[in-house]
Amino acid sequence: MSTTWESIEERERRVRGSRTTSAMARAQEQVPEGKTLTEAFAERPFINREDIRSIARQSYERPVVSLYLNFSPDRLVRADRPVFLSVFSSLRHQVLDARKAFIDGLPHAQRLGVPEDLREVQEFLESYEPAGERALVILKSGSQLNRVMPLPVRVADSLTIDADAFVEPLEAILEEQHRVLVLDVSMEKTTFSIYELGYEERIQSVSEELPREATDAFRPDKEERHRQMHVIWQFKAAAQLADRLFRERDCDRLALIGEEIVVKEFEDYLPKALHERIFARLNFSPEDGPNQRRSALDGALAEQRKREEEAELGELGFYQGHDRLASGLDMVLAAANLFLMRRLFVSNELAVPGYVCRNHHYLSIAAGSCPFDNQPLLDAENLIDELIEIARLHGVDVMIVEQRQDLLAPYQGVAATLVTAAPLDQLRAVSVTSS
Repeated sequence: MSTTWESIEERERRVRGSRTTSAMARAQEQVPEGKTLTEAFAERPFINREDIRSIARQSYERPVVSLYLNFSPDRLVRADRPVFLSVFSSLRHQVLDARKAFIDGLPHAQRLGVPEDLREVQEFLESYEPAGERALVILKSGSQLNRVMPLPVRVADSLTIDADAFVEPLEAILEEQHRVLVLDVSMEKTTFSIYELGYEERIQSVSEELPREATDAFRPDKEERHRQMHVIWQFKAAAQLADRLFRERDCDRLALIGEEIVVKEFEDYLPKALHERIFARLNFSPEDGPNQRRSALDGALAEQRKREEEAELGELGFYQGHDRLASGLDMVLAAANLFLMRRLFVSNELAVPGYVCRNHHYLSIAAGSCPFDNQPLLDAENLIDELIEIARLHGVDVMIVEQRQDLLAPYQGVAATLVTAAPLDQLRAVSVTSS
């Protein structure tokens, strides 16, 4: 702690490492081609973790436009045009200035493709009407890459133009969310799907054709045993497939849907490790539609999240007693600027304007210059979103607290556990320098 800042070379090495080190391995799949943004959005495919691996691995014929756009309530107010369109326009001007040398050095066809892609993003946003989502991610490279992903979580505004898609923030967001393996269980069939960030993707199913119910009055027991044996075969096959899919698809929770008596019997066939991952048992009537299903799953996840927030926020006092907790925005920013954060806790309602140097991952409440390159800090409409994104890029575990914000209130809505004990007076000195 005696040295406040590294050299600019060391700082830039850290920042480069945060952008190139991915939490996910590269995959072999290729990204579908030949779509526009409008067509991609009409199909509404969910960008799952496997898709991101494909996008990151793919080589593109022209630079990739990667847009992360936040939808705070004030941005959705319509006058002549939604505020988020002005935000995109500002981001576009900034990135074109910052990447001028890169764009000018491209081959002619690629250079012409950049304004074409930006124009299509602009046209898409002009017709886009948010429907409750908190943010939007757009990845665009000609006809090779066209993906649109509405998100229920906040992001920091950013627009990049580079040879590769900027997917690290999206990877980090997905890593923070629960990935649920959902089983719709009946005696004849079990259907498997993945539920993540409000999207459900059907995978496959296991079925067994049951014998008709007994009609022979002289052999009812034998017919019933035969029928029950088919149910057992189906349950065993479904339980084995559930175990495999849970591991292969990197799931961390299991939800069972079906009649209570059927679900209860099916559970006996699940491996113990999988049984312990069940967090919801739900039953729907035939009249219930996809909205009720999604609401029930989201409600169960909210209860799970509440329990997790209570457990993790309850440990902050321990870290505070061992000089390993920064609390309040000034102290947390000081810890972030020194790369001392291990775990970040932020109230979902916290929003503070400030300033940022995105090149060197430096945050400040007050205007000024970046201490590493002496360039003016950029305005940040919400410094909290910048803090969250920088934390994610450096591998910090982030918890955006929604259910138990009262437990975070004593820490002024933001706290961070530290990688090592840091005397508070030294962190305060850094926070004064930062502000």
